[in-house]
Parts: sequence; C-alpha cells; structure tokens
Amino acid sequence: MKFFTGMIIGILALLVAAYLVGTSGIISVAATGHGGLWGLADGFLSKASDASVERHAPRTKNPYGQDPSAAAAGMAHYRENCIDCHGARNIDTTEFAKGLTPGPPMLDMKDVQEMTDGQLFWIVSHGLRLTGMPAFSPTHTDDEIWKIVAFVRHLPKLSDAEIAELKQGREEEDHHHEPTGEAPATN
Repeated sequence: MKFFTGMIIGILALLVAAYLVGTSGIISVAATGHGGLWGLADGFLSKASDASVERHAPRTKNPYGQDPSAAAAGMAHYRENCIDCHGARNIDTTEFAKGLTPGPPMLDMKDVQEMTDGQLFWIVSHGLRLTGMPAFSPTHTDDEIWKIVAFVRHLPKLSDAEIAELKQGREEEDHHHEPTGEAPATN
C-alpha cells in the first residue's frame, strides 16, 4: 500500500511541477524556437501525430484514385487552399508558410507519397493540431477531399501546363517585396 501511495504522490508531484513550469513563462512558445526542450517535444508530437493518423484514418482506397478528372478538380482546391503552405515543383511556398513551426511538408516528397489514401484523407479532413494544418471537413465535402487526395498523388507528375496554372495569381506574393521607391510608413 505504501508503494501505491508513493506512486500516486510522485505522479501528482510531477503534474504539479509540470504545471508550475508551464505557467511560469520560462518556456518560450515562440515559433522561432529550436532545439532544447522543444526538440524533445517536437519528436514526441511527431510520433504521437503519426500514431493518431494511422489509428484513425479510414482503410479505404480513394474512390477517385483512377479518375484523371478528379485530380483536375482536386488541383483547383489545392491551388485555392494548399499551395501557399505546401508549394509544388517550381512553386515556392508563400512568405507566411516559412514562419510555421513545424514547417509544412512538400506533398510530393517520398514520406508523404508513401502514406495511404486514407491517411491523406484523414489529415486533409481533420487537420493536425499544433502544426498550422487546418481541417477542411467543415468547408469541403468528402468527395472534394478525396479529389484533393487524388491531386496530391498526382503532384510528382505535374506537367508544365499544370505548374503554370498553379502559378496563376501568385505574382503579387512573389513581387510584394520589390522596392517601389516609396518611403516606409511611420507611426
């Protein structure tokens, strides 16, 4: 009984210590922080995220996996919602995506392409907490999400015409830092 009581007291002491450290403000929550305690936390969160996605993702194949028109429909959603953070071949991510921690993966990477259709569907549907990846199920139907997955599968094979289409409208982002000759605004 003493052992059990000691374990309970030890666990409670650890929880109180974690609470006190967490609420003291000594741990920086800056997105620019790297290494140290955050390196351990990042590793843990990455493993926990992978395990959660694997457990909760549907085991079904993409019903639009062999439909070229589905990838084209998915491209429109990708261009509108995904390209700013994930980019594509010859298309860089936007400025704000470079400040995300962890950084969004390029979706044509081997690690992403090796995920199952169900895992990709689940991530797009539900998002990933603490990563900046939003959930699209509140704004997109399952059919639309499956078409986005079809396009993600197509990313490694983008044609020059598709790259050009994805780049349309990005000139403002690409050029907003060019000097205009105007003095910066002051407050």
